Amino acid sequence: MSDEPTIPSDASARLLGAMFAGAGVMHFTRPDFFEAIVPRWFPNARLANQASGVAEIACGLGMFSQRTRRPAAFGLLAILAGVFPANVDMYLNDVDVRPGEDGRMERVEQADGVRTRNLVRLPFQLLFAVLVWRHARRVGSAA
Repeated sequence: MSDEPTIPSDASARLLGAMFAGAGVMHFTRPDFFEAIVPRWFPNARLANQASGVAEIACGLGMFSQRTRRPAAFGLLAILAGVFPANVDMYLNDVDVRPGEDGRMERVEQADGVRTRNLVRLPFQLLFAVLVWRHARRVGSAA
């Protein structure tokens, strides 16, 4: 067995790209949900939602081409690092997102029964970062 790192497949890059691009589209189809998870200390939830949505779409699509894959992967790593504080905030403040009286999703802090779910989100963000990192690092000449 070789000690050389394996080159991740085009299929895994495209799957990650589709996942992130799809999540980015959701920022625009369900902005109320994504704006509700932006921490209260961030000055503009709408801007955070739109910027991260555009970035996820662009970087997700960038994963489809070998030519743009590496910079797109670094972009996705930056996005994951940038949104990680929101996931930590959700855990620390027991944040849930529920429909309000008008049907739009809204942030509920100190919600019962969400701590474990919000804690489980944290390692998943790290797992996504590891999967994306495999495409960001330069291994061989193919990706």
